[in-house]
Amino acid sequence: MQWQGYVRQLSRFYDKTIVYGRGSSEFFYRDFASEFRETEVDSWDTTAYVLNGFDYAGWAQQFKDVDILVADERTGYELPLLFNQDFIPFGKPDKEKAYDVVVHARSIPDLGGNRKKKTRNWSTDNWDALCASLAGLKVAAVGIPELSYAPPGVVDLRGLDTGQVCSVLASSRCCIGPSSGLMHLASLCRTPHLVWMSPRAGGRFGGTLYRYLRTWNPLATPVKVLTEMGWHPSPEYVREELHGFLDAGGE
Repeated sequence: MQWQGYVRQLSRFYDKTIVYGRGSSEFFYRDFASEFRETEVDSWDTTAYVLNGFDYAGWAQQFKDVDILVADERTGYELPLLFNQDFIPFGKPDKEKAYDVVVHARSIPDLGGNRKKKTRNWSTDNWDALCASLAGLKVAAVGIPELSYAPPGVVDLRGLDTGQVCSVLASSRCCIGPSSGLMHLASLCRTPHLVWMSPRAGGRFGGTLYRYLRTWNPLATPVKVLTEMGWHPSPEYVREELHGFLDAGGE
């Protein structure tokens, strides 16, 4: 969510910008990149910052005497502050894609490289109970099909391409779910979002909590972060917070 803003700002100083990444990320660089080269690597079982199994040294040999910036945890590189980045809103609003609530019911399997990701899933029973209690609201589910869940009775929009997801988010009143990349994306689509996480997610300089409020929310999109009940709040608690959030207009 941050890296594309930095590369966009930096691209102003170069004649050509080539971006390597997953095909699903191409949409975020379309407005400025000279070329996007899709790189198929599986890093779901590690962190979001390492291309698992990618030959960095071999890849870099083609760029002798050319500036290269690599974003991953091996370098210890920390992105600059917001004033060194250039962000744009994503998603074109469309009345036909408007929902009251968009849910990202992450359902990460037990991955060998990063088992803690599974512990952040909200149970399918909780999602079922919450969505069953939202009578009168138009609800849709988004996400990668094999990594997310669509509760019964909601419109299943999982598997949409990135541009379509951004359009749904930009058209809708609210997005909810436990902390995830898609919840950060909501901020760049100017979609008010309600997110929950561990009360210990603060960390250095505010950690993940501060990302939602500031560093990964450059457009100042309305957001409410729930930490009181950690990763596993009750459906009743989330429902109450959601209705309050909607009644306040996402404030």
